[in-house]
Amino acid sequence: MFSADPDADLRQMADDSTFLHRDAARHAMRFRASGDVADLVAVLDDPHPCGMTDLVFAMAGAKRPWLNWVPMPSEAITNVANDIGGRRARGEQLEVTGLGLSAAEPASAITACRRVAGPMDIGIAEFPPPDIRTPVRPGRYAVWRYDGTEPVPAVPAPSADAVRLLQKVGGEPWQSPLSGYDKATPLGELPLGDLLGLLAHLPGPPDTPRWQHLATSTPTYWYRLMQPWVCLGILHHAGHEPWPTSIRREVLVDLAFGVEDWVADAALFALVTAAYREPELRAEVRQLVRARLDAAVAADRLVTIEESLAKLMLVTPGCRADDRALATAVLARAAQDDEDEEPQPAPAEKRRWWRRRG
Repeated sequence: MFSADPDADLRQMADDSTFLHRDAARHAMRFRASGDVADLVAVLDDPHPCGMTDLVFAMAGAKRPWLNWVPMPSEAITNVANDIGGRRARGEQLEVTGLGLSAAEPASAITACRRVAGPMDIGIAEFPPPDIRTPVRPGRYAVWRYDGTEPVPAVPAPSADAVRLLQKVGGEPWQSPLSGYDKATPLGELPLGDLLGLLAHLPGPPDTPRWQHLATSTPTYWYRLMQPWVCLGILHHAGHEPWPTSIRREVLVDLAFGVEDWVADAALFALVTAAYREPELRAEVRQLVRARLDAAVAADRLVTIEESLAKLMLVTPGCRADDRALATAVLARAAQDDEDEEPQPAPAEKRRWWRRRG
């Protein structure tokens, strides 16, 4: 029915005088042209909501970060893990004996590295302030703790059934947050302990052609993708509870403002999804996303999830002009830093190193 070109399909819909959702298609086109999330929200405010409205919403977000896919890992340690894992998948014999970082990186990134590259000693030179091990805000729920410099799960491992279900449900990116929420429904039937365990213990990917292929290039991406799927599952947990006092809200907010980690923006993504579905949540969720982005920007050091938080801010319902200005500035600075660093070696204090044997 539709081509692989969402822009062309949306233009055709908008020009079709018989199409009931022409206004929704026009808003979707404007969002794709300008990035103004108000137009994306307007798609959901269609006076004739139905499955076609959801499809137009998905087309509006096609190939856009968080709306259709999770940003790629950007940490130095995941770059190394992708190199090691990819070379092994292509048949190279490679044994890693140790790896060192000049500064701490997220617990999930370190764990994903070990999942891909195998057990290894990881030396961390420093934990510059604000200490990545310290939650942004205190909370009751957490999935990571630190044993000195070593991140370790703060929750028990998930059941084998939970792992199998995650691999079945979360093996592909979502078409949109709305379709992702629906697809994650079975995850919401798991015990909360299993859901939290999946976030920290990081089970491996499904044995499918997609992940066999990605094993040769970006094997850490599964671990980045699976956590938002789990958080969508948490969004279903005890769905009968009123939102303000619900466990699902408390868990997601605590994780969003816990230690600096991939889990934080995964939890915020689930909250943003809730805001799309329930307009009465939008003001609170916008404030939460902005507060977490503010905390990242205020840190006088590299925050590896800062760019993904900025991208999430831009697709948060109710995103204001000042929110958009801050997020755009974060992304512009990151792009400029990448350009500045391209032709020259990294400064000594930022240099990462690894050593291998074999």
